[in-house]
Amino acid sequence: MTLSVLARLSPFHRTRITPWLCRGLQQQAAPRKGLKVLFFGTDEFSSSALTALSKGIYAENPGVAHIEVVCPPPRYKVRTIKEKTKLIWKARVSSRATNLGIHVHNTPEGGSIQNWEVPNVDLKAGYGANARFDIGVVASFGAFLPQRIIDSFPQKMINLHPSLLPKYRGPTPIQTAILNNDSHTGVTVQEVHPKRYDAGNILAQVPFELKLGMTRVDLMTQLGHLGGELAVRVLQNLEYMRKNSIVQNEEEATLTRMFTSGDAKIRWEDMTAMDVMRMHWAHFGHIAVWSFLRVKNKVLTVKMTDIELATSFDDPLEDDYLSFRPGSCLRKRKYNYVEFPCIEGGRLHVRGFTVEGKQPRDGLQFAAGYIKKNKTPCMLTLSPDCKRPTPNFVYPEEYKRPSHMAAVKLYDIPLYHSKSGLVRKLKLKAEAEEAKASEKSDESKETEESEESKASEELGETEELKETEESKEAVESETTEPNETKEPK
Repeated sequence: MTLSVLARLSPFHRTRITPWLCRGLQQQAAPRKGLKVLFFGTDEFSSSALTALSKGIYAENPGVAHIEVVCPPPRYKVRTIKEKTKLIWKARVSSRATNLGIHVHNTPEGGSIQNWEVPNVDLKAGYGANARFDIGVVASFGAFLPQRIIDSFPQKMINLHPSLLPKYRGPTPIQTAILNNDSHTGVTVQEVHPKRYDAGNILAQVPFELKLGMTRVDLMTQLGHLGGELAVRVLQNLEYMRKNSIVQNEEEATLTRMFTSGDAKIRWEDMTAMDVMRMHWAHFGHIAVWSFLRVKNKVLTVKMTDIELATSFDDPLEDDYLSFRPGSCLRKRKYNYVEFPCIEGGRLHVRGFTVEGKQPRDGLQFAAGYIKKNKTPCMLTLSPDCKRPTPNFVYPEEYKRPSHMAAVKLYDIPLYHSKSGLVRKLKLKAEAEEAKASEKSDESKETEESEESKASEELGETEELKETEESKEAVESETTEPNETKEPK
């Protein structure tokens, strides 16, 4: 191919392009340092880790020489009438690998890999016909790897897990950390255990600060990139890392579980606005938070897809919103959201709805279709009997309704995904408070100075009076002394 291209060029261009082509061919033929890696993954976490691992090929001390990907096959839905197939699901790591130019291997359909054999290195990589991979790297693969597959790699397999093991073993460590309001999480690189999930020896760990407002997708992308960079360093010093590996403490181990749609239901009787937001952040992009809504004799399931936490800069749609029961649908004309008061006094602004069996709607469309002028429907925790009236809201014991000022300023905190205007308003508010405090201090200083000046003036007046009295006494003494001297004569 290169000879045919060179034949078409002029002698001038041929003399300049031929050395460049030969240099490229020499670089391709040169032996590459590092390990041949077979990467197992599926979701956003593994796709971010794959991006960081692919960058490790071009490092000065590359731990990765060549990388290929294994993921589940895409799923299609066959339409018998039109005889067309529709793509339902495709692994995120597969799309990322094709963008990076990495070869992809698919596991058998059905999810079982018991009879699956580890493939050889692609012939285009230049390692020969029967070249084998050196090591396997797993990141959120979603299937248990038996001992047979682990032993097929000369350097065994390592796993990237988005938590600080032995804490949060299992499939949902990121969601559990958000729901538990943890301040820190992290990434662990460990050896793959042949019998249990996430129970191998720890090779390396990196902590990560969990900021308030981070969603599941945010953490998966950032922790995946961090885990990929950490895996490159582990592969560069694999023997040293294995000699100094740490055995996990089984007494400190905690397990996570798979979440279902029932875990995203809002309980208006005991959940605050921040609890609802944490649930929304933890299941973002996977499961939408939802509740029941009664419209006449029908009970509908309503999913809330776009939720924000109201602050003191967002005026309530109703001045007496604390008098409404939690979960009431409050609307106002020309506002593109529906407001929901919560039990502690917080408010939720919802801009996206999906009613059961309907197309997604924004706040204005939902309000126009389900909220009337003289009636305020309420979201319900439990599905009521359609033949009976809606039961009254049951407040918890020892419940005290918060004051209006305390409820409005409840969540004046900058979140990870806060509006740019909110952060700016908070800064302006802090500057205004500082200005008021400085004005008060200046006024206090002025009052102190005025008091000191008044006191000094009073002291000056008293000193002048004393001086005048002393001068009068001196004059009187001078006039009386000559009279006293003349009397004896």
